[in-house]
Amino acid sequence: MHKQLEELTKQLQNYNDEILQIAEQTRHHHEFPDFLGTVKPFVDEVKQVVDEWKRTALAWIQSARPKYVYPQQIETTGENIEKIAIEAFYPNAKISRIKQFHQSIEYTLLLVCERLKENE
Repeated sequence: MHKQLEELTKQLQNYNDEILQIAEQTRHHHEFPDFLGTVKPFVDEVKQVVDEWKRTALAWIQSARPKYVYPQQIETTGENIEKIAIEAFYPNAKISRIKQFHQSIEYTLLLVCERLKENE
């Protein structure tokens, strides 16, 4: 379970960084994306990883009892990354809001990685 959770967490870190890049590019180009061709496939991909990550992380929390990692953090992080995965494609979304979510998500993902290494 640890190896799977570590891999899923790294995938989410990559998605989180990619989402921020998409938001910054979208802001510069001021173009609305093709929802069915671009946004939906990306969001569905992110959601699939988020769902698997949440399930695995919640089971890990229950069995390993890591310090300062709580089920609510996992749920909120999953919701936030799904939220900004959509918002990043739209130029009217505030980049400061996306950056704040990005930092919050990154904090939790790094915390999970740290606790996984402690529990090896």
